[in-house]
Amino acid sequence: MKKSYFFIGLSFILIALGCEEEPDSYPPTVYITKPLQSSIVSEITTVKCVATDNDSVKYVELWIDSAATGLVDSSAPYEFLWNTVPFEDSTEHYIAVQAVDMSGNTSDSESISVIVDNSSSYPQAINIISIEYTESEMTIVIERSTDIDFNNYEILRSASIDGEKYSIALIPNVSDTIVQINEFDPVTPYWYWAKIEDIHGYYSISDGFYVLDEHPTEVTINPIVFSDSLFSISWSGNSESDFESYMLFESNFSDMSSAVKIFETNDINTTTFDHYQIEQSQYKYYQILVQDHWGLQSTSNIQEGCSWFIFNQTYGDASYDYGRHLINTTDGGYIIVGNTSLLGNSYSNVLIVKVNYKGDQEWTQDHTFSTTDRINSSTELPDGSFIMVGSAISSSNASKDILLLKTDQNGGIVWHQTYGTDQDEVGNAIQYLNNGNFILVGYSIDSNTGYSLINLLYVDNVGNEIWNRTYGGGTGNDYGYSIIHTNDGGYIIAGITRSQGNNNGDAWIIKTDNDGNEEWSQTYGGQDTELIRSIAHTTDGGYILAGQTNSFGSGYNDAYLVKTDSEGNQEWTQTFGGIGTDHGRSVMQTTDQGYIISGYTDSFGDSGFNFWLIKTDLSGNLEWQQSYGGTGDDRGLWGMQTSDGGYIITGYSNSNSNSVPDILLIKTDDLGNTN
Repeated sequence: MKKSYFFIGLSFILIALGCEEEPDSYPPTVYITKPLQSSIVSEITTVKCVATDNDSVKYVELWIDSAATGLVDSSAPYEFLWNTVPFEDSTEHYIAVQAVDMSGNTSDSESISVIVDNSSSYPQAINIISIEYTESEMTIVIERSTDIDFNNYEILRSASIDGEKYSIALIPNVSDTIVQINEFDPVTPYWYWAKIEDIHGYYSISDGFYVLDEHPTEVTINPIVFSDSLFSISWSGNSESDFESYMLFESNFSDMSSAVKIFETNDINTTTFDHYQIEQSQYKYYQILVQDHWGLQSTSNIQEGCSWFIFNQTYGDASYDYGRHLINTTDGGYIIVGNTSLLGNSYSNVLIVKVNYKGDQEWTQDHTFSTTDRINSSTELPDGSFIMVGSAISSSNASKDILLLKTDQNGGIVWHQTYGTDQDEVGNAIQYLNNGNFILVGYSIDSNTGYSLINLLYVDNVGNEIWNRTYGGGTGNDYGYSIIHTNDGGYIIAGITRSQGNNNGDAWIIKTDNDGNEEWSQTYGGQDTELIRSIAHTTDGGYILAGQTNSFGSGYNDAYLVKTDSEGNQEWTQTFGGIGTDHGRSVMQTTDQGYIISGYTDSFGDSGFNFWLIKTDLSGNLEWQQSYGGTGDDRGLWGMQTSDGGYIITGYSNSNSNSVPDILLIKTDDLGNTN
């Protein structure tokens, strides 16, 4: 029985050993289905493969360039996401997969080669649209990204376009395209960029955006108006959001050296300032400094403020109007006398024009005494009335007579007188005497010779003739143009003689006693013509004479200045002019002991004749000269220094649209400047 059990057990063991399986030695099959051989891949590339086994596949692993990536897939379909971003563009790489079955058998696929090219994978660059800032906040506006794989925006900043960029803001939301920055300095130059990055780590950077706060927009100071000791100063406004202040500076110098701040405001809308207590006859210079919140500044133009009363005015209408003489009245204004006519220089009436210190016409008077009337000289009387001398046509014989006219303060006729014979007589100058009488000088025609004589006429305070004297005579014409009352009670007459010396004409002065008796005379000149139009006292007791010369100087006619002692002895002479015709018509000593000569020139200025002022020192040396006028005929006939230290000259000008003469009155500063 025991034997039987033994065999039975042995049988079971043999059966069991005969039924045990042999070990699996068959590897799986694996191959890649995507990408294809020689494909171009980018960003995250999907690698697909097929793996089979007689039993089952445990997992599949991705290999790149013969190196395991650690990426495995344990269930079909087998796929891998390969990140190509770390690889350089245009490089070749080899993809393979390895399959492992449950028995540990492995199998490698055939490798395929691919080209990595991520050059088109970078996100579309977005630009900075604008950067604006207030005093506390900078706002950066950028374009919105349309990339579906957007990850974030980043704002970068650098001190230079090629310098290292550093991040100042990170924005993860694709819709957040307005970025606020609180730490910024617009006065320091910075570059800003917008960076966009996608989920794959690719990024693009915009063009640089340069930020440096500009200086405030310059403002412009308007022409400054002077009125009643006040400068009205105004300027264009600044409209910038970072405006801080206007500052107004004043200087005595045109380059704004030694400037002093006289006004400041933080109100952007305040663009005017009234500067009071301005002294007359000055130049001041003004400039606005605009400052913004950041301390940046800009300066305006430099505008001159002039408290001189200067002007360039014409007076007249369709008539021919001539200004022949001028006086500075006690009210600070001026009286211009001359003649006016609708028919030219003939058939004229007496014309009197009163203007104020600004040159504004206050009134005008037009008086008729004959067919042709003219005033050549005038003076103001102590009561504010005026006495004037000139000529009128005799009603009995049609010759010229001396016209003496007394007017009231408004130019209305008080009385008038004429003096003459059947020959021509003309009054050229008049002086008021302390006894209330008047002395007149001019010329009269000698009925015996037909030549003119200097005529001196003394009349009382209502024009009654007291005595009449003549000087010269012979075979030439003599004319008296100017007269002054001397300290000894006599008179000095100035003019031209062709009877006492060179028959071409010499400058001539005659000294008389208080009854008109000649005490001495002097002539001045060369081989050609010289004449004196004006004589004035000098502070050393001598005389200064002005007129014209053909014998001396540089042109056809030059202005002629002669200085004499108290006896008429010539001390020095000076000439002024160019290659044209230049006439001196009046002279006076100025407050600085020099001389001012008025006249006209065609050597200087625009074409034609121009008004002319010449300023000299005590010795007659030229300090400056100025010409005034247009392209027509502009002749200055009388000028003087004014009470404010400036100068004024009158005459006539046809530099206008109708070429008909108007009275021209020019008031200047102490250097002959006018507006």
